[in-house]
Amino acid sequence: MEETIFTGSTVDSLIQTFNMHVTSFLDSANDSFLTEHSMPVTSASLRMTRFIAQHILAPILVTCGVLGNIFNIVVLRSPKMKSSTNVYLMALAICDSMYLIFMFLLSFFNCENKNQFTFVFYIVPFGRVFSDLFGNTAVWLTVAFTLERYIGVCHPMKGKAWCTIGKAKLAVISVFIISLINTFPEFFELEIVEFIHIGKEKSTILKCQTTRFGSTSSYQIGYFWWYVAFFNFFPLVLLAVFNSILIWSVWKANKTRRTLSNSTVIGETTRQATEQQKVTTMLISVVIIFLLCQLPWAILLLYKAYISANDINSHGDSLRIAGNVCNLLVEFNSSVNFLLYSYFSSRFRRTFKRIFCKWKRERDRRRSLSSSSDTFRKSSSSKESTTATSVSSYRSKRGMVSDLSARGNLICQKL
Repeated sequence: MEETIFTGSTVDSLIQTFNMHVTSFLDSANDSFLTEHSMPVTSASLRMTRFIAQHILAPILVTCGVLGNIFNIVVLRSPKMKSSTNVYLMALAICDSMYLIFMFLLSFFNCENKNQFTFVFYIVPFGRVFSDLFGNTAVWLTVAFTLERYIGVCHPMKGKAWCTIGKAKLAVISVFIISLINTFPEFFELEIVEFIHIGKEKSTILKCQTTRFGSTSSYQIGYFWWYVAFFNFFPLVLLAVFNSILIWSVWKANKTRRTLSNSTVIGETTRQATEQQKVTTMLISVVIIFLLCQLPWAILLLYKAYISANDINSHGDSLRIAGNVCNLLVEFNSSVNFLLYSYFSSRFRRTFKRIFCKWKRERDRRRSLSSSSDTFRKSSSSKESTTATSVSSYRSKRGMVSDLSARGNLICQKL
């Protein structure tokens, strides 16, 4: 059996070959983003996928997601919801909302008549950057609150010192600044170019194209590897590891709680621990949904980087269909947290009802006051009627007594 020996030159050759694949992928990806929607769509499957994903499902997800995240922000800002974990969740809701808004604005670039709306072209260079910025911030915020929950659950003594509202705010600001620094080069990737078209009528044509800086192979390869590692695979690995530890700790805590429930030693401490386990379970569900929605996009990104530009062109429709599905999954991930919070957290539900159901409580209070007033009036009327009847009866009896007395006196006089 022969052994395969990789020499230094062989490894260098493999790295160089893979870098060539990456460069061709990035060139193809930029061209695909800028020109694919100006090209005729030949595949019925791609046409149907785009119509369902971009014109039906995406607007629904964006509308419901932004509305749900607004609810999250309002509820989590409530004084009764103050905690270090909720600081992360409120920042996550803000980032998810901004991500959905910019993705919705970028969807106008897919319109067939986008040339009639010049603002669409000016949105693309900055819309891509801001959507990536808020998306990347959301990724690391998810990692941050997972690490915080791990410290709080597995190292409770350290958690009292580290899991504070002040440190959570500092972590959120740090994550945003780091994401901004790492996303900043994207501001120089695209530019808007005006072309003068001279025909029967002179017209100006706008085109969004890659800049000279964005076209350099050193930037493309270096930034690609850093971006994929820092915003895709490194966070996914951290989330998978620490989420597994949290799942194990919750399972162990539930087993202990079932043992205690069979005994008579159930007090305030046990109830507080149960509430904390519910919070941990909620965060675990958030991370699981995040992994399920983000992992397909990371796999597709690597697959595109591995195959050559010719293969990308030959499988263009299939890859675009997969890209539409992956984008839809990411948008779903940014839209679903309100449902998770409402399902797992009873305190979130109570606070939501207290804030957004004031009209119902006011209506019930008015009904209660009206009912009490009616009852009081009926009671007063009944008492007045009873009193009047008693007085009338008393007067009638006095009249009868007086009449009998008068008759008695008359009889005595006759005698």
